[in-house]
Amino acid sequence: MSKGMSMSVLSFALMALGGCGAGEKSEQVTSKEYGDAWPFTVESVDLLCEGPSPKALARVSNGTVYALNGSARGLAKERGWSDGQDITKQSPTMPSVKMDYRDIVQRAQALCGGA
Repeated sequence: MSKGMSMSVLSFALMALGGCGAGEKSEQVTSKEYGDAWPFTVESVDLLCEGPSPKALARVSNGTVYALNGSARGLAKERGWSDGQDITKQSPTMPSVKMDYRDIVQRAQALCGGA
């Protein structure tokens, strides 16, 4: 692959992440930290936030970015983000409902500067 082609691919990949690239603020959270309250089907996520109107995001180890709140879901298709509900476990007490992850959304939004 030529150098120019490599740069084009890299640029496209960064744009596809919707600004989630170098210099981003992120925070890793894990299932160990949350124990039974861990709401996701993956062992860990990197929390990200894109503002304004803070968009809470979670990136998994394969690079997929998931929209966790309404403002992020509103741009998910345009930005190539998946829906956070796709990696959310069923509630152990109400199997027809997904687990609540509001605390994780708040932690992600805080990365935007106290949103």
